[in-house]
Amino acid sequence: MRKKRLLSYEAKIIIGFILFLLLIFLPIPLLDTVVLFKNKIVDFYNKYIQNYPLWAQIFVLCFPIIIFITIKLIRKNRCKYTEDTFYDVKWKWSWHKDKIVNLQCFCPTCNEELYYDDTTSNFVLTVSKVDFICEKCHKVVASIANENKNVHSAMMINKEIQRIINRKIKEI
Repeated sequence: MRKKRLLSYEAKIIIGFILFLLLIFLPIPLLDTVVLFKNKIVDFYNKYIQNYPLWAQIFVLCFPIIIFITIKLIRKNRCKYTEDTFYDVKWKWSWHKDKIVNLQCFCPTCNEELYYDDTTSNFVLTVSKVDFICEKCHKVVASIANENKNVHSAMMINKEIQRIINRKIKEI
């Protein structure tokens, strides 16, 4: 699915051509403004920046670019991480910006989507648990202890995924 664009390519070309004609025929002192702006930049450089060594000047210019590229690479690698196994259950998800969405669990033997049941264990145990059941295999694939009844299993898995991502980022 393509992202809807505001203007078509033809409209952008026409608008660019009209702006080009306006810049040519309207009496705007554009060249004088550019020269004045260049002179102000040169004066600022000579007054404040030239005193520092060249390596420091280059470092200040390159450091934000390096940080930007590093952040882009980390985000790109995180978006590739969309599948893992936790608690003997295969989990798949997708990313929307920095959040995990469409979290689904699958049976490790038949790859069928699992459903969960947390009603049976609430009355028997003091610590509740969530059972992940496969309809095709007719068995409980995994059980996750849930000490906090307000936290759902999806939130626990989200936290586990974030923990693993943070650990991988520290290794980089």
